[in-house]
Amino acid sequence: MNDSLRERINQLWREAYHLPFGEVKVRVLEESLALTESLRDVDAIFIARLQLAAAGTASGHPEKAIPAYAWCLARFEEDPQRFQQHEHHLLWFFKNILHSVDEFPRLTLEQIEDLRTQMTSIYRRFGRNMRPVHYTRFVFSLRIGDLRQAAESLELYSAIPRDELADCLACEADSEAEYYAFIGDMEKTLATAGPNLRQERTCAEVPHRIYCQVLKPLALLGRYEEADEYQRKGYRLIRNNPTFLYHIAFQIAYLAHRNRRTSAVRMFEQHLATAIETHQLRSRFYFYAAAQHLLTQVAQKKSSQKLNLPQAFPLYSDSQEYDLATLIAWLDAELGALGPQFDARNRTNYFTQEIAAQLVY
Repeated sequence: MNDSLRERINQLWREAYHLPFGEVKVRVLEESLALTESLRDVDAIFIARLQLAAAGTASGHPEKAIPAYAWCLARFEEDPQRFQQHEHHLLWFFKNILHSVDEFPRLTLEQIEDLRTQMTSIYRRFGRNMRPVHYTRFVFSLRIGDLRQAAESLELYSAIPRDELADCLACEADSEAEYYAFIGDMEKTLATAGPNLRQERTCAEVPHRIYCQVLKPLALLGRYEEADEYQRKGYRLIRNNPTFLYHIAFQIAYLAHRNRRTSAVRMFEQHLATAIETHQLRSRFYFYAAAQHLLTQVAQKKSSQKLNLPQAFPLYSDSQEYDLATLIAWLDAELGALGPQFDARNRTNYFTQEIAAQLVY
């Protein structure tokens, strides 16, 4: 019985290995974990949870990744010799976990800093440098709108040599380009993003992200031909993976800026279900903010719109005819409930006062 069960688990692992990041990959790995736990084989469970942690962070399910990773880290710290072969992966994925925590406003700044302190401790214990630690703080600071802390962290991590646990150059350049866009230096944004845009540097999420992040800088500089090309390329890369919901917001904002409302509305219809279901609450906020601006534009021309919205939508109508003022009011309420939660946690007014301005240009 155990042999056939193990074969089924291995089959699922092989299947997951060949799947792109997304819902199906996560479901396959969850099934493999359930079967593995029935064996009560700690080593096999460790592998299953570590795979789920990796897939969860890259597939829009940090709520599944974080507990899976925490279990693995606890077992590793209890018996590092037993799980020595997984040391590199565990230390690597610690960064991904810290890159996910900003999505959850119920996690306090103190709890997040405790995680970073734990990361610092374990990296030092295994002889790694602090570049990745400072980089996670840089990314987190960007996402909560603390540009002073972001600038300090950028300087700190840039001063430390790269080692095998540093994020790839493509990812670091993506984050730095995002920083320069936030401070309004559009030329430096594009210069920093250049190698990624030319695909001289790539990784699992590059150029996916950068194609979306440069849309506004290019538009503000009047470089619309390039922006249109990157919009099309970027959307093809991100449309099937819920982890990119945040970047869908920048796609919608750009299409609204270009007065391509039909395409933007179609994008809203396509991804609303993901926004409703996601546990990535920062990403949901951005999506709703972009959608609110879009529908406000549409409402200037008409009072209602035929929309193919998911049945999970609280205002779902079989007629598919929606009053735009009602939809905008619903989005206002969602944003009004979620934004203050983030600002209270982050001790800023970034969500309630600044994000909308990023998406309207």
